[in-house]
Amino acid sequence: MKVLFKSTPLLIFLPFFGISAGPAQDIDFYKTISNWYDLTLTAQVNEPLPKIIFNEDDPDFGKPNTATNKSRSDLLARKKAKEKLRVRLSQSLESLFYDSNYTVFEYSQMNKMVRSRINAFISEEKEIFDFQPGKNQLISKASINLIGKQGFLAYLPVEYASEQIPTFTEEVLPVEFSGLVVDARHLKVKKALFPKIQSDRGLDVYSPFYVKEGYAIETGYVAYRDDEDPKNWEKRAGKNPFFIVALGVSGKNQTDLILPADEVAKFLSHPETRKNLMRCRVLVLVSK
Repeated sequence: MKVLFKSTPLLIFLPFFGISAGPAQDIDFYKTISNWYDLTLTAQVNEPLPKIIFNEDDPDFGKPNTATNKSRSDLLARKKAKEKLRVRLSQSLESLFYDSNYTVFEYSQMNKMVRSRINAFISEEKEIFDFQPGKNQLISKASINLIGKQGFLAYLPVEYASEQIPTFTEEVLPVEFSGLVVDARHLKVKKALFPKIQSDRGLDVYSPFYVKEGYAIETGYVAYRDDEDPKNWEKRAGKNPFFIVALGVSGKNQTDLILPADEVAKFLSHPETRKNLMRCRVLVLVSK
């Protein structure tokens, strides 16, 4: 399998894939949007504004879902919208795939510390709210960050950097790469917070055990795009990433990726490349 290192030759692959939007997004049962490139969750509700009744003689005066002025009506709608948004975001957060075996909720059921940290994150109200008035309703959005010092990943107890990345000795002079771009657009891969990347001989190429905690928290362990323009990959994987087409997916949740072993040896042969892998400079391309 031929590996392409520069952006121009990559164009030979483009006719096989349709034009895509860019950041990979999922919309779940709760209508919450998971942005797997920026690593955010966003929910929206349209909350009806309580009817304004200021006349005390009106038979509906003082009844539930009414208000005596516009400010009070907005306040009541915001309160209800916040409650709904917080529930939707927490439900969606726990339904994310943690790795190839568990959802976040399933993983938390196995580990009391994880459950405690998730509860702490939710209780601290990390949501960012936005309210826009509409016709007889309040258009309300809320989002939470998975990354950053106040993001969800900062609350998860993960065993980072406990193992060394495998090394290989190449017969030719090793090439330094700024990151790794795995093309999985032809596969039915599921997105996860901590997917593994393995060789077709069963060797772990990328796992939480290899990466530095600070990078995983600040940038996310991995990012996904459905974008065909190599220029848009630079922020995540640098200007000279190792581009490789995945052979398949694995794991119960179909989140892990399998790469050809001979190309893995080329990629991991340079020490600076391995350092960039430890810095989470990994991008997975998925279909829209």
